[in-house]
Amino acid sequence: MRKAPMTQDEIARRRDEIAAARGPWRYDNLRLAPGVFTIAEQTRGNESRVRRAVQTVLDLALARRKSLRILDLGCGEGGLALELGKQGAEVVGIEGREALAEKAEFAREALGLRRVSIVEGDVRRLSVEEYGFFDVVLALGILDRLDAPAVFEVVRLMGAACTGFALIEAQLAPRARATRVGDGIAYRGAPRREHEAGASRAERLAATERSLDNEHSFLLNRASMLDLLARAGFTSIAETLDPAAEADTPCFAAFKGRRAALLTVPQANALTPRGWGSAQPSAPKAGLRRLLARGKR
Repeated sequence: MRKAPMTQDEIARRRDEIAAARGPWRYDNLRLAPGVFTIAEQTRGNESRVRRAVQTVLDLALARRKSLRILDLGCGEGGLALELGKQGAEVVGIEGREALAEKAEFAREALGLRRVSIVEGDVRRLSVEEYGFFDVVLALGILDRLDAPAVFEVVRLMGAACTGFALIEAQLAPRARATRVGDGIAYRGAPRREHEAGASRAERLAATERSLDNEHSFLLNRASMLDLLARAGFTSIAETLDPAAEADTPCFAAFKGRRAALLTVPQANALTPRGWGSAQPSAPKAGLRRLLARGKR
């Protein structure tokens, strides 16, 4: 039996109860009912970011909104996942912080979105077996909060789950100061501190603009990010631009296609894509390098 929709007064009361228990909404300013917003009637939250992401998804999907199955990694308070659900898509949002997931689930219920699922879970444990396949995978502001090797594994899992395209927004390292190895490939970037070593779990969960629990993240440089996406099975990558954007965080659309077989220059079909020149096979360890050097004498 379906639950009866909540009344306007019930929505306002439950919103206030959750805000008192979990803290006020900070990011997603949602209209839950006429005159009932999670933050305020004025523009206060991530409205412009949600607008841009929704526009990009619908443009790239040729507006097939009602047939789309979308995965939102690190969905936070649910603003983007819920808007896409309101647009008609089937959406699964995964959020690692219980407080944010609770807010997103309440908003989903208040809006009556039966094709949206909010899951409290860790994106590092993403699996096709548990969640299935998706036309669109969203990773907005999540990859740059992961440390290596987790960032490599999550991108690989994204590639496995995605059948259409992924939208990736992540800060990139302006200079490559360090190297991390994933699947035998060396990627360049820079480490960044997320939490102090002595921070408690409660303190880390409260820092909602930082990683879920890892002390450091590893920011890939541009070339390594592109190489990582290509190695995850994305055949074309384009940067999406927003003329009204206030931030300079890059956003990429990575497409999961089939490698084209050329007909007029078939000799090119045997060539291996060269990549963007940053990620390289990791160098042998020092001892092995010495043995190899002796063997060449």
